[in-house]
Amino acid sequence: MSRRVLLALAAFVVLAVAVGVWWTTRPEPLPDFEEVRAFALVEEQTAFGPRVPGTAAHDSTRAWLVRRLGVYADRVVEQQIEVPDPSDTTRSFRGTNIIASWQPDSRRRILLAAHWDSRPFADNDPDPARRGEPVLGANDGASGVAVLLEIARLLDAHPLERPVGVDVILFDLEDLGTVDPAVPEAQRVPFAMGSEMFVLHNPGYRPVWGVLLDMVGDRDLRIPREGFSVQYAPEVVERVWASARRVGATAFVDQDGPPIQDDHVPFLREGIPVVGLIQTPFPDTWHTTADTPDRVSAESLGQVGRVLVDLIWGPDAE
Repeated sequence: MSRRVLLALAAFVVLAVAVGVWWTTRPEPLPDFEEVRAFALVEEQTAFGPRVPGTAAHDSTRAWLVRRLGVYADRVVEQQIEVPDPSDTTRSFRGTNIIASWQPDSRRRILLAAHWDSRPFADNDPDPARRGEPVLGANDGASGVAVLLEIARLLDAHPLERPVGVDVILFDLEDLGTVDPAVPEAQRVPFAMGSEMFVLHNPGYRPVWGVLLDMVGDRDLRIPREGFSVQYAPEVVERVWASARRVGATAFVDQDGPPIQDDHVPFLREGIPVVGLIQTPFPDTWHTTADTPDRVSAESLGQVGRVLVDLIWGPDAE
């Protein structure tokens, strides 16, 4: 056999070995976030009606969420919460935080969150006659929950192979807050009561990072870097925007936005780096009767979902 043939065979063997090594060590493709499925989950939530605490629709939605998460998660816990009404000392607000966990015994944890309740009155409606009606909350509430329910399905179908647990927490009593500046401060109902109660009653819960979703389904989605997140969790903000660049999520704009009081703030107050992903300026459906599924985009849900997939399963995942 000639020297030339031997060299060719040797080169072929080296190439074959290299291809084999690449084939066995190449990264697995990321799970496929199904945006159409996520949009259907928005429709399913809103089919119950406005999810106002204390109503039959709210209770039916709670039971539905617990059942659905129970299919995917290793553990689902309901945390009952009660907060006195500062404007009326004879009554309290009652609700339920829903906590779904994967690898619940792992000490290293990731938090993914949204609120599942909707506002009891459409106080921002352009029609004054409709401002006493409840808000359906297709975008303000249901959109974030829908994205996390699809992520829950993926966590079941594609378990993490590293020792890190994931918690999907759906907060209640987020959207009851007072926005009327004429109301004395001592009598104003706060926003984000569910997350406040969760942090208060779980002082040992310290996820390594977290992401909160709120109003992430608008047809003209625009998510800047939320102000409190930039100030108190800049490293997580950078990771989120790096993921957005990798997956081509153009709704994540490279600008700093205003600080928004939301369910991530109680965690930031305790030094836990949870970033808020929220559209700002708020869409024109905010706190109106027009916050309906027809104003939500599957493509917008898909952008947010693919960013979370990259954060959880991608090359820079914790």
